[in-house]
Amino acid sequence: MNAKTLLVASFLLSVTSAAQAQVSDALASTSFEYFPSAKNDATGERLRLNVLRVAAGVPIPVAKRTTLLAAASYEMLDVHPSDSASFQLHAPKLTVGVIQGFSERWGMMAFGDVGFASDFSDKVSSEDALLSVTAIGTYKLSQSFTVGLGGVYDRRTGKLAPLPAMLLSWRISERARVRGFVPAHVTAEYRTTDWLDLGIRASFDGNRFHLGEEKFGVPKLQLAYSNLELGPKVTFNLSDWIHFDVYAAGAVYRRYELFHDDESYAKYKLSPVMAYGARFWIGPSQWKAAEAAK
Repeated sequence: MNAKTLLVASFLLSVTSAAQAQVSDALASTSFEYFPSAKNDATGERLRLNVLRVAAGVPIPVAKRTTLLAAASYEMLDVHPSDSASFQLHAPKLTVGVIQGFSERWGMMAFGDVGFASDFSDKVSSEDALLSVTAIGTYKLSQSFTVGLGGVYDRRTGKLAPLPAMLLSWRISERARVRGFVPAHVTAEYRTTDWLDLGIRASFDGNRFHLGEEKFGVPKLQLAYSNLELGPKVTFNLSDWIHFDVYAAGAVYRRYELFHDDESYAKYKLSPVMAYGARFWIGPSQWKAAEAAK
């Protein structure tokens, strides 16, 4: 597997996830986010949240312009309501995909996710199933600018529904760039030194989890959440392949919705808070991608 294939595939793995995805710009990563206690605008109760994510993926070249991708990821939400006992939600999933080039400029990629989203307090059933599909067509305008358009079919907004999607990779200068996959995440970065990058990140996460009848007393109950956050990020580069991010983020939109038998019956919004996160990841920084691709 040559360096060019790794550089391209590690970036395009970001399309597999809708949570900053679970694989994001890395071949392997683990992250933790802390959301302080926030007020439920409807009930006045408060909720605190911790989020753990772990992921790994591998590109598999099968032809000159064809690369298969395989990845596995896990998300855990540790939920602490002020008026009831804390509980945890889990979302393990597998991702398979293909990146296909048609010419030096045109290409496409398609990904499918399958897994579970549940508190796993009951036996695993179809209520726990997690499915999503992503398809993107890409066009390379220049060595420094690539754009892609397509769609995502997932539960990011709480309901299984299609969303428009855009892939962006813009190298503004040797030290500045913008990268992202909308609606999942966008990052603008500036490289101050080889070991330190400063940036601003935005992310939109969401999922829908089955809550067990034995624990919550209601059959076919599901909890959906959507979370939009924006804030500064600092990346420490231990090498060109090993990195550590720390970031703060204003959680400006936090929405929760309860479904019973696939029908919505309660919606809540939490007041904005400042969240904090850290992420360790392994993968090429891609600051030298242009030189490596030559």
